[in-house]
Amino acid sequence: MFDRRIAARRVMLTSAAIACAAAATWAGPSASAAEHGGWRPYRTSPFTDTGVCAFTVHGDIVRDEEEVRTLQTYPNGKVKLEEFRGPLVIRFTGNGHSVVREVSGYGWFHHLKDGTRRARIDGGLSIGVRQGNIGYPAGEYIIHGKFTVVFKADGNQIVHAAHAKIEDLCRTLA
Repeated sequence: MFDRRIAARRVMLTSAAIACAAAATWAGPSASAAEHGGWRPYRTSPFTDTGVCAFTVHGDIVRDEEEVRTLQTYPNGKVKLEEFRGPLVIRFTGNGHSVVREVSGYGWFHHLKDGTRRARIDGGLSIGVRQGNIGYPAGEYIIHGKFTVVFKADGNQIVHAAHAKIEDLCRTLA
């Protein structure tokens, strides 16, 4: 199952938006808002990730000017394709340490009928990958560049970061 927080946080890519928050803080746009196709504000919520590092990681939003628009819907009105953009800056705190990271960029999220979401990102993304994930090792990551992430309907995440730089915040905050 897809974690709304990771989705939101991914979408955080902010100045590009990217969902992410597979672990909890995602509140996607409504179908009625989706029908308009115009840009509307999107705000990423603060979050707490457990089970990604050996310690709990908190994310506090420092700056958030993200926007989202719906590009396509299914015949039943559910969102099929969304685009995110805008600045997003997050303070990550854990293990007695704190760092601030910008995850701005653009993101396109394709929502499949089975609940899987495929994200194509050009910019930044924050993603918490839980222990036991199949498809990518557990950790709290900041990814910058051009890459894709698949948020499987069963909750697993797959990161394809061939053209991106990855920071493991579990190591940074250790």
